[in-house]
Amino acid sequence: MGRTLPLSVLLVASVVVSSVVQAQVHPPRRQSIPLAIGVALLNAPLAGTPQTPPVSQTFEVATIKLNRSGERRPRQVVLPRAGRLTLTNISIRELIQDAYGLPFPALLLNVPDWARTDHVDVVAKAPSAAPVTVLQHMLQPLLAEYFKLSVHRETHEMDVLAMVLATPGRLGPQLKPSLDACDELVGTPGGFARAPEGAANERGTCGILPGGAGRIIARGLDMPGLAAYIGTTPGRMIIDRTGIAGRFDVDLTYTPSIFSTDAPERRSPPPGVDPTGPPLITALQDQLGLKLQPLRIPIDVLVIDHAEPLASER
Repeated sequence: MGRTLPLSVLLVASVVVSSVVQAQVHPPRRQSIPLAIGVALLNAPLAGTPQTPPVSQTFEVATIKLNRSGERRPRQVVLPRAGRLTLTNISIRELIQDAYGLPFPALLLNVPDWARTDHVDVVAKAPSAAPVTVLQHMLQPLLAEYFKLSVHRETHEMDVLAMVLATPGRLGPQLKPSLDACDELVGTPGGFARAPEGAANERGTCGILPGGAGRIIARGLDMPGLAAYIGTTPGRMIIDRTGIAGRFDVDLTYTPSIFSTDAPERRSPPPGVDPTGPPLITALQDQLGLKLQPLRIPIDVLVIDHAEPLASER
């Protein structure tokens, strides 16, 4: 999806440039589940504040190497029950976002140009099984080792969109409580996973399913995760202010603005996209019972104090 989210997912996030995360589910059955590039850890008292749990584990084995393939379709593989994490062809900026749970690039400041353009491959193995979010945060010591990364947090006033209920106490017809157990696979809170191409919308699947242009299909998302994923569409940070707990299944259909009959420079819509259909804002309200409100709030950001490029060989 021509958009790039952080793993998480991230949170983020991606979304997006596709990423495939494969997770072991409940043995003996296995299912491929991608991790978000966009984990949104936005449920703190200051909505929008990335919350990073302390890093209490370190990888048993880990390497980071430059990727010179020139391809720009990063691949993520996460096996939480095996404690394995593989990130292929991911930018260093995105790697930092993943490690610190930042769902949006705007939350990472003072990024060197080379951190945006240099891509790396990461292979890491934890000594034991670990949740997805823990595996991500275990990247922080690696960043300090390989890139001499040092950071600090600041609070900035930022313009965001707040996702709220259009009618208090009422959900839309295409937003339904989920029956799937997705906490371990998607991460908590605010995580979302991208399912591989061809994944079926059926019980046991968690995360964002293939929907194509103008359609968002997901299973087992909580409200912070849904807000973070929707935010990848307008390209603006969206935070959850619905006050609703739990996980939900989503099926949203809208017309991307570039394919609308009202677009100044309209493009030919792909199969399945109705050029006369509703825009995203209208679809959110009619189908999910949600609306977006502009808001300016203090949000924690991560500032890079020092970082050095990765040498070709270590």
